[in-house]
Amino acid sequence: MLELIGVNEERCIGCNACIRVCPSPEANSVKILEDGRAVTVINNEKCIACGECVKVCKAKARDYEDDTDKFFKDLKERKIIVIAHPSIKTAFPGTWQSVLKWFKQNGADGVYDGSYGADICTWGYVRAIEQGNAKNVISQHCPAVVRYMEVYHPDDTKELSPVHSPVSCEAIYIRDFIKKNYAVAVLSPCPAMKLEFSATGHAEYNITFKRLKEYFRRKKVDFTKNVEKGELYDFDDQVQGCLGGIFPVPGGLKLNLAINMPDIVAISSDGAQNVYKELDQYCELPSHRHPQVFEALSCSGGCGCGCGIGNEDEQNVLEIKSIMREVEIDARNRRKTSLNGLDKQFKIFDDRINPRSLMRNYETSGKPEPRPTDKELEDAYAKLGKKSDYDKKIDCGACGYNTCAQMAWAVYSGRNVPSNCIRCAKSSSGGAAPVITAADNGKTAQIAEKVSGFANNLLADIENIYASLYSIDSANQKSASMSGIVVNILEKVVGFCSSVESIDSDNLPMLVSTLEKLQSAVSSLNENVTECATGSATIREAMQAVADATTELNVMAHDMVATLSDKY
Repeated sequence: MLELIGVNEERCIGCNACIRVCPSPEANSVKILEDGRAVTVINNEKCIACGECVKVCKAKARDYEDDTDKFFKDLKERKIIVIAHPSIKTAFPGTWQSVLKWFKQNGADGVYDGSYGADICTWGYVRAIEQGNAKNVISQHCPAVVRYMEVYHPDDTKELSPVHSPVSCEAIYIRDFIKKNYAVAVLSPCPAMKLEFSATGHAEYNITFKRLKEYFRRKKVDFTKNVEKGELYDFDDQVQGCLGGIFPVPGGLKLNLAINMPDIVAISSDGAQNVYKELDQYCELPSHRHPQVFEALSCSGGCGCGCGIGNEDEQNVLEIKSIMREVEIDARNRRKTSLNGLDKQFKIFDDRINPRSLMRNYETSGKPEPRPTDKELEDAYAKLGKKSDYDKKIDCGACGYNTCAQMAWAVYSGRNVPSNCIRCAKSSSGGAAPVITAADNGKTAQIAEKVSGFANNLLADIENIYASLYSIDSANQKSASMSGIVVNILEKVVGFCSSVESIDSDNLPMLVSTLEKLQSAVSSLNENVTECATGSATIREAMQAVADATTELNVMAHDMVATLSDKY
């Protein structure tokens, strides 16, 4: 099994944020290290590589693997063609043409448009629906969704679309029609795409945009100096794709299908907090109540917001949507139809592509974890110190799960430990969480006073965070400026030592003076770096304090509700 998402246990602070956002309930397990710390590790058999945990991990304990380094190493020795996922326009807004030109100039044996593959994919859907081969289907161009179905609904993988994803459709077109049977590298927004490539064999390298940007920064490649204009690019052996370019947007497939089949019943959903619950609901419904097409994307906002995009500090969702709207307008203007309104691309695909070559099969050997019996669940509740119905329904969320029942299930299955429940931990340490039994005004006032105190502490912590952020920004700016000075001085030292055959009494003072400047600059740079590190530590401590205080507030709020219920 591929290990796409990794955990740095030294960095993990046990905040449970990863559990809270993970759509795969069996992918995370809590373990206690020898030093007593609780850390959350990954079960790769159940991980769907959606990257949600990578997005929310403030401690930077979660990260993903891709093939960027391997690709650039292999590029020197073998023929490799590059397919650009349609979301490249959001990953490199205004410069994506320059990025693709760079690949062509630096060894790629062809650069192809994933949007064209998306157009083929749309054609494949239309033909499969017309021929009765796709009556009610879940879209499969999101590999995290495919993996979720294989793990948790293996009997329902027959509901996944038989048509390959846009990238795979493009790879098939290149192989079967253009006749280039080279290795394939895909520039993508998502680590989970490696799951698809491993299952289908249509690509060997998954190069995420985030890692690609890091590579360009290391190599000091700056595309802003040579910005390309317009939406067109001269791809190899084909024209640029049309409306397939909006596949990364939620509803992109639905819109493409509706243009060609106006009466189709297609719905869409996006976002890990929504789409997987809706997939569960879909699988519970009888087939005759399913829509013709259910378009499901794991990332809220679509592929342009994937954890492999690398735009966290550059763009927000509104900017990404704006870019994709421009892509849609351009594609609509370039789309060509015949007199009867049929898409001219479809005629090309009818002549060139065998629809059967686009069909995919899925893994059906997944096995969801069996649900515990009522007796087993009661035993787990007992380990958590939860005896009353109230205790079992606190649902404060501090453990990362939405309900106490889910936490009890995790304890039963060995995926979590009782000490990760805040009430259980407090009880075992002698600091039992407050349970109010008398409902009187004095007690309510006491709770309100504590809540107010916590709120004030939260406000102070947040102010510390803002102050530390300003400190870090200032230190980073100083470090950048000072590092430039250090580099300049070092260049002078190297140049000086290279230009003289010997150091005599005349030029020795010059060397000493230059070295003194270097010593001072390095000292100043070190102070800036230290200041930056101190600021980062302050933020981590403050955020942990905020998390602890918020948890206390959650528990106390539940107790207040219980008190008022007893009173009235």
